[in-house]
Formats: sequence, C-alpha cells, structure tokens
Amino acid sequence: MSIHRFPFSLSRLLLPSALAMALAACSSNETGPGPDAHDPAYAKLFVNGVDETANLILPAGAVTRVQIKFYLADSTEETTIETTHFSSLTFTPTALATPASVTDHHWQWDVTAQAAPGTGTVMVGFGHDALADEESFGPFPVTVQ
Repeated sequence: MSIHRFPFSLSRLLLPSALAMALAACSSNETGPGPDAHDPAYAKLFVNGVDETANLILPAGAVTRVQIKFYLADSTEETTIETTHFSSLTFTPTALATPASVTDHHWQWDVTAQAAPGTGTVMVGFGHDALADEESFGPFPVTVQ
C-alpha cells in the first residue's frame, strides 16, 4: 500500500512545480510594458544581413537562407526568446517557394524558390509552438528571378 502512495505523493509535489516552470516560460504580460514584454509588433525579413522586407528576392531554383527578425512596439529587436518561440513562412502561391526550418534556429529558414521567375507574397507567423500561428505579419512581396 505504501508503494502506491509514494508515487501519488511524489506526483503531488512534482506536478505543481512542473506547471509553475511551464508558466514561467511566458508570463501573462507578453505585450508589455515591462520586462516580460516580448510579443512582437512587427517582423522583418533578412538575407545575408540585408533587410529584404520591402521585396524578398529569391534566385530561381536556388536555396536562400532567410532570417526573420521580430521587433517590439518600441522598435527594439527581440533577441532573447528564439529558443522558446517559433516562426513560420507561408508563401502565396504555395508553389512560389518552399521553406525548410534551420535546426536550432526557430527564426531562420532555408527557402527553395521555384525554378521559373514569378511573384507572390509571404506571411510570417509567430508563436509558442512549431505552428507559429498566434501572430501573423505581412503579406510581404516576393520576387523569384
């Protein structure tokens, strides 16, 4: 009988601790103001350190590393939460380009452009899980050339 109570008692101690740690990852004050504010106000797209937000240029048939940078309402770049928050890229038309996540970099994507020149848009997603569907930014123009 005591064997069954020990795991139950242990779970009573561990469950609240695990819940507290999960909630500590993101506070309820993500939009600010204050030190917990990290809900982005806007996003920008970068290729090789160059801001390509006004028109993301992708070479036809090639793979391009695209980095998303998120900015807070006060225009400061959010740099502290990439390991715990995610991004996504959704191209329209979908055949325009295919994004592949970069291992250990939730805000970087290897984007393979279609083989033929064309134009379209991309939406940027942001969130607490891999779906990155809590916030969206864009659409941003894309040109495959």
